[in-house]
Order: sequence, then C-alpha cells, then structure tokens
Amino acid sequence: MKNITNIIQTQLSPSEIAEKLKSVTITDFTQLRQSPPVSYYGEITSHSFNIKNVRYSPFSATPSLQGEIEGGVNSTTVKVKMDINEYFSITKKMYYSTLIPIGLIVMLLSALVLGGTEYQIHGFLFSCAFIICAFVAVLLTKVSLVNMKNTELKSLTTVLDGKLLEDSYQYKTYNQKDSLKDKIHASTLETKHSLKDVILNLFHEKNLKH
Repeated sequence: MKNITNIIQTQLSPSEIAEKLKSVTITDFTQLRQSPPVSYYGEITSHSFNIKNVRYSPFSATPSLQGEIEGGVNSTTVKVKMDINEYFSITKKMYYSTLIPIGLIVMLLSALVLGGTEYQIHGFLFSCAFIICAFVAVLLTKVSLVNMKNTELKSLTTVLDGKLLEDSYQYKTYNQKDSLKDKIHASTLETKHSLKDVILNLFHEKNLKH
C-alpha cells in the first residue's frame, strides 16, 4: 500500500483550525474521564498536529493522524498522513511467518506419515487451510485498515468544515483555481491603479493649463 498524503481544503484560517482542533482534543489520554466529550488526544500547534482518536488507546498499534497546516489567500490546506503501512507490514509478517510454515509442515508430515493411505487427502486439506487462512487474514486486515483510515479522514474533514480531495489531480486543480483567482485579483488591482494614475495625470495637466 502506498503511504499517500491526503489533502483537506477548508475556508478556515490556520488559527481557526488550531482552535477548532483544540476544542475537541485533550493533551493526554488519562484526561479522558475528567474532560468534556472530546474526539482526539495528542499535540496541536499553529502549523501542525499529531492526534489519535480516543477510541484507540496509546498502547494501540493504530496510527495517529499527522497533519501540516498551510495557510493560503482564499483557503487553508491541511496535509494529513495516517501511516497504516507499518501496522499492515507487521501484521502480514506475523501471519505469513506463522500460519504458512505450519501449513507446509503439516503438508510434509501428511506426505511422510499418511502417504499412500486414505487419510492423506485429509492432511493435505488441513495443511491448505492454514495457508489459506494466512492470506485471508492479511486481506481482511488490509480492508479493515483502509476503512478505518477513510473513516478517520472523513471525521477530521467534518471537524474542519472542509473538503477532502480524493487525489493529487484534484488538489492541483483546486490550487490552479486559487492561483487564477489571485491573478485576476492582482490584475484588477493593477487596472484600478493604472486608471487612478491616468485620472490623476489628466487632473494635473488640467490644473497646469489653468
């Protein structure tokens, strides 16, 4: 799985984002019972955050949401990472390094001990079950992690009153729109200043004639 940086675009300013996150976040998981209902725990600064949903304890292998807040002219960009690859790699190694070798050992023993008997097929099926379980467990883990990441990103997007951009193309398109707005705004200001200079020059020439 690729470790993709997800983009959240919002009209809130960086300071408003920080305040909004602080309102639903505690600094320490142990404060959970003493505080009003919150959604996250972790660290938040004016330009970044590292938080985890309160559903998952600090001892959980569930990765945290790491974000960078970048202010813009018309909107604020929040770049969010949730690294599920590390947990997935550990889980995959665990299943593959235990269930598959067990399945192969059972298969070998079936061939050596039960070879030529009517029970050999049962031993073969039993060994295959271990190997199949390893692949199924890894697949289910991957699906579970992806769903969890999507849920967490959508929840964070709701908290920030923003829009989750699905891919880098959408992010570039969004930025191009902002850039176009900035260029139009700059061009309008330049035109206004030019007209103002022309009017002032005409007024100055008129005064000189008088």
